[in-house]
Amino acid sequence: MSQSASSRRKPLLVAGAVLLIVAVVAVAVWRLGGEDDVTPLATGTDETSTATPTPEATTTPTPKKTKATTECEGPDTQFNVEGIRQESLLPDCGTQPVTAAEEKKSGLGLACGGTYPVILFKTTTSGAKTSICGVDSSGESFRFVTQASGGDVVDVKGQYDPQLDAFVAKKDGVSYAVQAYDGTLLVTKDGQTTTQKSSDWISLDNESDYD
Repeated sequence: MSQSASSRRKPLLVAGAVLLIVAVVAVAVWRLGGEDDVTPLATGTDETSTATPTPEATTTPTPKKTKATTECEGPDTQFNVEGIRQESLLPDCGTQPVTAAEEKKSGLGLACGGTYPVILFKTTTSGAKTSICGVDSSGESFRFVTQASGGDVVDVKGQYDPQLDAFVAKKDGVSYAVQAYDGTLLVTKDGQTTTQKSSDWISLDNESDYD
């Protein structure tokens, strides 16, 4: 028995529909994959695209304020509260270190100065004020400077006497000694020694009469 014409056309229609679907899918895939070949838009030449670098802003640091240091020692001055090693004691307020020229002409004063700028020791007694002025803080070379109340300043080379634990000096037949442990001043003249107890003394070795 032979098939009718309508029966033979059904497979052909199905095959045609399948081919059409495959073709549509292929075109869609080709279009989606073809975007990779799109040439990107121009972003400009090097001259227009390169930005001019902006100079970095520079700031000048603000100088730090330093605490003013005390330049002289007055009644309210606290000596070396921090306990650090100092290079010199402060001169008494109202006195000024002498210059090298002043030292050469008239000698040292109680504030020291010149070639003996370091105040190693100071003592105030009932009749005088005395300073020990060193070349440096070692105390190896120093001047003995003393001034009696109402008198002239006496500036003479001094020595340290380890047996007495005292700074000693001698000038014009008068001997002077300051005891390093308590600031007492001894003055010997014409065989007579006067002893003046210290009311206020201070040492570069971080000692004072309040210790």
